[in-house]
Amino acid sequence: MLEEIIKSYLYTQYNDDDDIQAFVSAYNAMAQNIYSWMVKANLPIFVGGYNAGDQLKWIARGIYGVKQPVLVSGKQTIYGPYNAMMFNQLPFNGRRVVDQSEQVVVSDDLFKRIMTWNFYKGDGFHFTIPWLKRRIMRFLTGADGVDVINDQRWSVSVLFSGAGASISIVKGYRKLTDSSLYNSFTFNSRVFNQKTSVLIKSTNYEYASLFKQAFDSGLLHMPFYQPVSVTIVG
Repeated sequence: MLEEIIKSYLYTQYNDDDDIQAFVSAYNAMAQNIYSWMVKANLPIFVGGYNAGDQLKWIARGIYGVKQPVLVSGKQTIYGPYNAMMFNQLPFNGRRVVDQSEQVVVSDDLFKRIMTWNFYKGDGFHFTIPWLKRRIMRFLTGADGVDVINDQRWSVSVLFSGAGASISIVKGYRKLTDSSLYNSFTFNSRVFNQKTSVLIKSTNYEYASLFKQAFDSGLLHMPFYQPVSVTIVG
């Protein structure tokens, strides 16, 4: 980008008028200050902690054409079985289904993660499983939408079937507690190659539940129209 504006100037017949010349000079100085601020502000760069609040909303709406999204979460409760509700609330053999929904405006951090998912082009334009895993890990670990090094993607599983895509996020790791080592157990008490492990939960992916809600709310774009289900393990 240019560092200076294209300055306005007087027509030749007004060059000898000091008042008009002073007005034009003041206008050029003011326009230069505004332009210099816009160049240094980097308004299209929404990631990080600089742009927040109303300024972030203005940038998202004015430059990217998106509004601050709303997360929608739903819960369905079925009443009917015995002891499921208070006495005399339903007729005998009756059944009632209650759908409850909640809408929450996303925070600035989550808003930036969603915008990074939808507008980040650094992964290229060819869809692969690693391509999708990188985007998932960037959403989970990139605070304020910042790109991060995410070469360790073992905690994210992506499977495709005729019913669509299935994404699983493991919030933790498995620790081997026992195995079928020779002379480490009594005879005929374990099957061949049997292993025992426990899931050690981790807090590294605290945005996993919000990732699922964003996906279920249709806020994260995908390059195909198959249904996608998100499962959180741990």
